[in-house]
Amino acid sequence: MSLNGKVSIITGGGQGLGKAIALALAQKGSDIVIADLNLDAAKRVEEEIKLLGRRALAMAVDVSLAPDVKKMVEGVWREWERVDILINNAGICQVVSIAAMQVEDWDRVMAVNLKGVFLCSQAVMGIMKKQRSGKIINLGSVAGKMGGLLTGAHYSASKAGVICFTKALARELAPYGITVNAVAPGVIDTDMIQNITGGDFSTYLKTIPLGTIGAPEDVAKAVAFLASEDARYITGEILDVNGGMLMD
Repeated sequence: MSLNGKVSIITGGGQGLGKAIALALAQKGSDIVIADLNLDAAKRVEEEIKLLGRRALAMAVDVSLAPDVKKMVEGVWREWERVDILINNAGICQVVSIAAMQVEDWDRVMAVNLKGVFLCSQAVMGIMKKQRSGKIINLGSVAGKMGGLLTGAHYSASKAGVICFTKALARELAPYGITVNAVAPGVIDTDMIQNITGGDFSTYLKTIPLGTIGAPEDVAKAVAFLASEDARYITGEILDVNGGMLMD
């Protein structure tokens, strides 16, 4: 599962799942672009990756803004003249009922979680087509299959959109040797989940056959597999990482 010589972009790479994914890919040999709204957090991850002996570049990016995304990809091209792997991880979550949800709430979640995946994927497609190779891996969620779990309906709907977009993009890019897959995490021990649950996972443990909450590294290892040549014949797949919470 070596990624030596590869260049990977991880959106939302400054913390949580994104950080774990960035480190996992760096450990496999990839050079890493950490794109995040929080540039300070991205720079801290950049330093960790450099300590692993890999090249790294932190960038401030709002994935919901087309000019930001275009600038990011142009910057990566100037630095390395290639993009091998795109991890669309950036996302936001809000706990609110449909009755209380504001239009602005819906629009912002959709802009980051779904539009951001579209913008970033579209921005790297031309490079990957010329290379006749590439891996795009999107972060979905079990919420996108179940219609909610810990989150608002807008989050669930955005992740369902990511799942369907993954399949559509996989079909479009397959003739160019580019694979597109998604990982759908369940309850993973991140700051986001801690904030939602207050650290009390007892209700959710009852629904998980493996009887434990997932770690960010569990998701990162699944992403690393899909990013590797070991997964060369897999595309359009939605890989569940949820301890058995949902089996489909």
